[in-house]
Amino acid sequence: MEHGHPGSESERRQRILAATERLLRRYGPAKTTVADIAREAEIAVGAVYLEFASKDAIVEELSQGLHRAVIAAMRAAAAAEDRPFRDRLRAVFDARARSFLELADAGAHACDLVHCQSRAVKAAHARFLDEERALLRDLLERGAGAGELDVPEPELAARALLRAYASFSPPWLFQGPREEIEATMGAVHQIVLYGLVARAPKR
Repeated sequence: MEHGHPGSESERRQRILAATERLLRRYGPAKTTVADIAREAEIAVGAVYLEFASKDAIVEELSQGLHRAVIAAMRAAAAAEDRPFRDRLRAVFDARARSFLELADAGAHACDLVHCQSRAVKAAHARFLDEERALLRDLLERGAGAGELDVPEPELAARALLRAYASFSPPWLFQGPREEIEATMGAVHQIVLYGLVARAPKR
């Protein structure tokens, strides 16, 4: 085991994060210790604390990274300027579900980094919830401004949409067969999203 400084501090930090992610995917945050992380990263325990104040700080950084990837996928879907706003909203929720579901294939405890009782994961997830609500509010405002969506209160509508799609986010998203989730989500899209479409006034 190395007891020095492997490369630069940045390299050491990345080494710690990579080692922690491998362990967390196998054992989850509760059963992973700083000593385990140091051993997996092949550095001294003290070197871990030179980079991170605690195990929670490492877990939170990893959780934030995963949540940032989900938000990036949602933003990419929202940015499809050639699609109607109703279809962009649908694509945003599809991208979110797909990104979270991909985690389920990455290890027995991979999903713990986006949903578990860890304070660090909860903190990262809370920031994610604020970002996704802001993303939806912006998309709804622009859709209403373009005359495509009937949304008098975008902030309220964003919150309502997140409630409507709550079962397609962690932890519930991980609890059913994927085919059933996709079929049910398609039905919810039809019921919820297309009710926001602005109708031409009656003559």
